[in-house]
Amino acid sequence: MAHTHEHPPAGEPPTEAQRPGFDQLDAAGQSLTNALRVSFAILKVIMILLVVLFAFSGIFRVQPDEEAVVLRFGLFRGEGEDRILRPGLRFAFPEPIEEVIRIPVQRVQTLPIDTFWYFETEQDRLRQTQRPATGPLNPLRDGYSLTRNDRQTDLEGTDYNIVHSRWSITYRIRSPIAFFESIYIRSREPGEDLLEAAAETLEPLLNSLASNAIVGTMVHYSIDDAVRSRADIATDVQYALQRKLDALGSGIVVDAVRADRIIWPRQVDNAFQASNRARQESEQARIDAASYKERLLTDVGGPLAEDVLRKLRDSDMSDQEQEQQIRLLSGQVQSKIADARTYRMRVVEEAKANAEYLQALLPEYRKRPQLVLQQLYQDAVQQVLGDADEKIVIQPGRDGKTREVRVLINRDPQVRRQPTDEQGAPRR
Repeated sequence: MAHTHEHPPAGEPPTEAQRPGFDQLDAAGQSLTNALRVSFAILKVIMILLVVLFAFSGIFRVQPDEEAVVLRFGLFRGEGEDRILRPGLRFAFPEPIEEVIRIPVQRVQTLPIDTFWYFETEQDRLRQTQRPATGPLNPLRDGYSLTRNDRQTDLEGTDYNIVHSRWSITYRIRSPIAFFESIYIRSREPGEDLLEAAAETLEPLLNSLASNAIVGTMVHYSIDDAVRSRADIATDVQYALQRKLDALGSGIVVDAVRADRIIWPRQVDNAFQASNRARQESEQARIDAASYKERLLTDVGGPLAEDVLRKLRDSDMSDQEQEQQIRLLSGQVQSKIADARTYRMRVVEEAKANAEYLQALLPEYRKRPQLVLQQLYQDAVQQVLGDADEKIVIQPGRDGKTREVRVLINRDPQVRRQPTDEQGAPRR
């Protein structure tokens, strides 16, 4: 069936009945409204979800070996100790509002210091043994440090000694705030942590400060102390390095400094070895002499001999005080003292006996002095000749003439004199 359309006369507006698709336009608008309403609802849900996800994306975990700080528009968030985030779950607004800086404070870093070691090629480093020097020490290439200036006997001035040394330093971050404020850290590459990015600045700084501390410490020790790698050398270097780091406010703590190896220059190895052997022999001789002295004093005077001897050398001690000190001695000293006292008593008794004899002989001497002297002479000659095995008496010559005397030491050369003991009796 054909449809006809009525058109209004020219110049007159169409009536409601004459407008085309009124119901259709109303339905389309309603559908569009509904579609927009649904779209806005979905958009709201999506925006809410994005806000929630944005908020929850700021939750992070600080690991047990870490501490963290949060930068809000480039400034630390919080005040004092509240700026440091301890291990656990934490929240921060995502970038670019806030930035989380994780610092591994428990990670111990090791830095080798080869500044004072002599030049080595790659092949030399791979060798297990030390290669002898092929030329003189080159100060522009070989590293070294100086030890204490020891004054040499019978020589003018003092002598500094050169040593080569290798060191290693272990350190960690103690204060994240001070470390972040004092050490320049370049922008991190993907997968890099804070310490790896800071190594380009931190390691040269530590190397320079440690080298300064080593030079300042080694000059207070002798070369013998150095080559023995005494533990207090490394301890002093650690203290000096820590003071320098604290003065810079670096936030770094040095856990340990180790002297991995300290040697004398290879160019004087033979001379140093000979000197070292001589020094060791001298030290051993001194130890042996001291041990012998102590043993001899103990055997002779007992365990208190050295102390008593030192006190006896004091000239201000009275005879009574010296006697008291002597009584403290034991061992051979007491035996010698007893023998000396016995000898003194014997000499005194003999002197008394001789004095009594002469005192008794004095009246006779006053009466007949020549007779008494002749008797004393005869007694002396008889005593002397009585102890002689052979007696040869030579009479004086006549008329002033001298007599020739010939003494036969051994009557028979084939007969040897029989040895005797201390009392003169023939030995069997």
